[in-house]
Amino acid sequence: MTKDTVKDYTLYKLRFWIGYGALLIILASVLVFAALYVPGGFTPDEQTSALRSASLSLSHPETLLVVDLPYHALQRLSISVFGLSSFSVTLPSLLFGLLTAIGIVLVISRRFSHTVGILTGGIITISAFFISLAATGAPTIMMMFWPVALLTIASFGVNRRKLHPAAVYIGSVVAALSLFTPFSIYILLALFIGGLLHPHIRYLFRKTPTEAIWTGAVVIAAALGMIAYGAYRDIALLTDLVYRSSHFSLDILANTILIGTQLVDFSSTSTTNTGLLAPVFGLSALTLAGVGVYSLAYWRHSVVSYIVFSWTLMLIPILLLNPTSLALLIVPLTFLVAAGSNYLLRYWYKLFPRNPYARVFALMPVTILFACIILSGVTRYFYAFHYYAPLANAPSHDTSLVEQELRDHPSATLLVAPSEKPWYRLYLDSNHLDNVALTDSTDRLLQAGSLTDDVIATKASNLTTSGALLPSRVTAWSNYEGSSDRLYIYKKTEK
Repeated sequence: MTKDTVKDYTLYKLRFWIGYGALLIILASVLVFAALYVPGGFTPDEQTSALRSASLSLSHPETLLVVDLPYHALQRLSISVFGLSSFSVTLPSLLFGLLTAIGIVLVISRRFSHTVGILTGGIITISAFFISLAATGAPTIMMMFWPVALLTIASFGVNRRKLHPAAVYIGSVVAALSLFTPFSIYILLALFIGGLLHPHIRYLFRKTPTEAIWTGAVVIAAALGMIAYGAYRDIALLTDLVYRSSHFSLDILANTILIGTQLVDFSSTSTTNTGLLAPVFGLSALTLAGVGVYSLAYWRHSVVSYIVFSWTLMLIPILLLNPTSLALLIVPLTFLVAAGSNYLLRYWYKLFPRNPYARVFALMPVTILFACIILSGVTRYFYAFHYYAPLANAPSHDTSLVEQELRDHPSATLLVAPSEKPWYRLYLDSNHLDNVALTDSTDRLLQAGSLTDDVIATKASNLTTSGALLPSRVTAWSNYEGSSDRLYIYKKTEK
């Protein structure tokens, strides 16, 4: 009669499914909680994104030639269905973030092992930087989504002898759509060059049907043609895609210092200039990435090594000219962290090559280590965006304050600054508040120095800044630095 071993236990057989399920539940919970409660409100980037999404119209095809078109199309649909709210604006990022996280785990699991996939997925996708991208209603998450999608398609479409034609068709469509995201052209070039440098990938392409390759080339060429036409109409489309002029700088030394500061600035002093939580990547992730560099250099003939190093070399000049685009580094960093984790686990298993009980119990300290790394990332995100002034003050809660005031003064006129009018017009139209009067001028409201209506005025409006009338009440919102006054309530002058 044989004795049962650890491998015969049901819990042991289901360990990977349990790990994947737990990771998915934790990630989904963290993202939803972060999007709805931390920090809340709308950041300037979210307002710009929502306005761009609202401008899309099928009846005017020229409006579709925008940067990150797939993201804005989904965001427009979300706003149309749910109205303008923090949830509807953030929903596309949550969906793309969740898909990106699933893709990361699948790719790493296919390339390394299930254990490495779960651990690396936890370290990367439940990190402060990834959560901030996936819980913000702006299309920055797309810089990660497209390369992860391409790598996922390649992982499941490639076997040792051939590349499935369906993977070429789907991959070409994804590659074409990714061209509408800033810097994606460089990522595609890095993947293409890294793949062609490896003999096995060249062999797979030679075995792929010619019609599949030509079809993919035509799809990508069509996307490039659309971009060329859009650039002809507005050159800003091309500049945003190629070098994003708002972050572009030729001061290489200053850019290098800023990049280094974002990586090792544990005091987060660079956040005031960049708007990004610093350090962008945790010290533990950077340490594992360093081990991963050694591991991939040792296994330098692997496909992962070719792709990661060509990818990184392609991104270095891009980052030196655009120092705030560190989101581009997350995917290659993910592979380095996976390689480092794989190296540590393989070394650990070598200490207990035959005793399964020793291997299981010896993994407890390693599990605790990785759990602490994951937990520290979540904690850092929630504390930073809750209490650190440059991050906590970034979102505006004015729309929720306006909504509260409109409940108390349903017939009041909403007075805003000219620059705020498009945002509040979108807010009123999306939430079916057609009965609310919106204006950016005081001419109709003031007659002989008297107000003809109750007025809810924003802080930047003409009436508030002029100081011509005293408000009956001021609505404030908590602020960690500076003044907290947001809305000024003026009562109609009684005659």
